[in-house]
Amino acid sequence: MKGLFKTENYLEPVLVLEYTIDASCTKVYQAWTDLEVFKKWFYPTGFSIVRAEMDLKVGGYFSIHMKSPEGEIYPTRGEYLILEKPNRMVYKDSWDDDRANNEPIITEIIFEPSGTQTLMKIYSSFATEQQKETVLNSGIVTGWTMFFDNLNRILKE
Repeated sequence: MKGLFKTENYLEPVLVLEYTIDASCTKVYQAWTDLEVFKKWFYPTGFSIVRAEMDLKVGGYFSIHMKSPEGEIYPTRGEYLILEKPNRMVYKDSWDDDRANNEPIITEIIFEPSGTQTLMKIYSSFATEQQKETVLNSGIVTGWTMFFDNLNRILKE
């Protein structure tokens, strides 16, 4: 495996979460890259997807708008930086609106085979220490865990 993705304008990548999925790396990677499957799991518990688009290529994008139970829309847009099927993906993403302090986060997902399962390692790189602290204290691990619980469930169906 190659080293972690680094860019001179960002801090060193931080391991945010490791999560085991009950499926092969190929199936898990496909769940990240097939729009119809992606829409079924990439949201927190209680939310729904109101819009989703994907242009799967390096330099391409994904856009997903999540709706909270209270009706608030959370629009996210990401750009693919690296796509190495089925073992690695790197993208940068941010809110897709005019929020203040909306510097993109660079996320790297490593998909490691573990028998019939996949260990996903999620690394994030932040533009500043303040952004890092804000995101890590915002419940990102809880959010990712909800997403991946959804992913585990749909891959079992």
